[in-house]
Amino acid sequence: VLTDNFIILSFEDRNQLCFIQFTKTMDSPDVNKRLEKLSCLDSKISYVDILGPEGRRMKRHLAINCMQDLVICWWSATSDGAWPWSPISCQRDRANLLLLGCAHGKLEVLSYVRTEWEPLDARFSSVQPQQVLTVELSVSAAKEPMADSCVYKCVRNRIQCAAVTRVPLPARAISCCRDVTEDKLVLGCEDSSVVLYEAYSQVTLLAQAELLPAVITYHPSGAVLVVGSSQGELQLFDTALSPIKIQLLAQEYSPEATLQFSKHCDVPTSLIQIQWAAPPGAFPSPDSVDIHDQLLVRFDKGPLGVLHFKLGVLTRGQLGHEEIIHQYIRYDEIQEAINVLSTMNWNTMGQRCFICLSAICNHLLKQKLTPAREAQLEASLGTFYAPTRPLLDRTVLEYRDPISRYARRFFHHLLRYQRFEKAFLLAVDIGARDLFMDIHYLALDKGELALAEVAKRKANDIDAESITTGIELLGQSDEEDPSCEAFTDQSPEQGGGFNPPAPSPA
Repeated sequence: VLTDNFIILSFEDRNQLCFIQFTKTMDSPDVNKRLEKLSCLDSKISYVDILGPEGRRMKRHLAINCMQDLVICWWSATSDGAWPWSPISCQRDRANLLLLGCAHGKLEVLSYVRTEWEPLDARFSSVQPQQVLTVELSVSAAKEPMADSCVYKCVRNRIQCAAVTRVPLPARAISCCRDVTEDKLVLGCEDSSVVLYEAYSQVTLLAQAELLPAVITYHPSGAVLVVGSSQGELQLFDTALSPIKIQLLAQEYSPEATLQFSKHCDVPTSLIQIQWAAPPGAFPSPDSVDIHDQLLVRFDKGPLGVLHFKLGVLTRGQLGHEEIIHQYIRYDEIQEAINVLSTMNWNTMGQRCFICLSAICNHLLKQKLTPAREAQLEASLGTFYAPTRPLLDRTVLEYRDPISRYARRFFHHLLRYQRFEKAFLLAVDIGARDLFMDIHYLALDKGELALAEVAKRKANDIDAESITTGIELLGQSDEEDPSCEAFTDQSPEQGGGFNPPAPSPA
């Protein structure tokens, strides 16, 4: 763990943590301008004894919360081996998840727990600093592979499991990662499948990778994820698990399903880590160093590498939802664009969702109407009108008018191709009188007299309903405001008259 003020190191061969505190702070608080060497910072070194099996080599993982006041240290639960009988053998001896406090320049063990299953990953929540999120490898009653997404709460310096969500898998998981919102969990399995579980909707997506997913990481924007194999291959997926082709920068356009390092450089060791340079949720700014689309690649015992992903000049190389969707539209992969839009949250990404929906609808409304494009327009507008996640009132108020204009354009697009039934249903959803009158007149021209009569009747019903509603509202306002005085005609002699000017001669 490396922070601005300290470093924490774990060891494979001893039950200790090394705490290195910097007594001199870095000059610049801006991560993009921080160029000091660690050797230039004065440091104070101390060691902390921790729990765990004695005399065994094991990888002890570390993670710190965003407040930098709590740290966890965890290791494999299956590395305990056989334990000799002892009257003092207890939960403390078998713990594999430690909670440590970091304050006043020292590190101390606060609490410990043993996970129910073998942990695949453990980290602090970026949304709730007092929560630890783990992924544990479990099995069902029928011995089918599962993954438990667990939430541990840290309350009064104690850690305990608060919630467990079980995700069925086609095979045992070997890697995992979460998106920036922590609502999506992606798991890579031994059979090369990639599973995406969305916690809110409790929906699971499945895709087959071209490689064995040994490592996975989400882009800071949450729009794409990268899957890597130990052989040095990389594959990209969007947030709806559609594969994205990739190639190194070259004069000729020749994208492939995977990027293989062995074709471009001599890498004798296995790929063990991939990580985006920017932290999750970070957005690029004009005056910052362009690090948001740089992927750090680390091989066992070296070398280190950096991949800079670019989509093109117009998008400035960014890998956000808007850029991915615009690229899909450019290559007429509309269904993939709609799938990405369907994963976006209107309540937290309203403006970006509207930009993406506008781009998709504008493209489709310029094309000849076909059953496939009709379904795609319905699905695009449905992300707002029939969302999987209920919209907040402020979201509805902000976007209902501009999106209703796209719904009207879709309505007239349907009329243009004489899709009367679908146009009628859309007019019912919109509830506007003029749309039914449009159907009425066009149906008369086409000899659809029954439809014309029904549309005219529906328009009259809306007209009558609006008049009734207006009268009721007017009556309510009169009852609520009894101070209103009646206006009476007054003659000029009574002092309230007004003589209109005489008309000018023609």
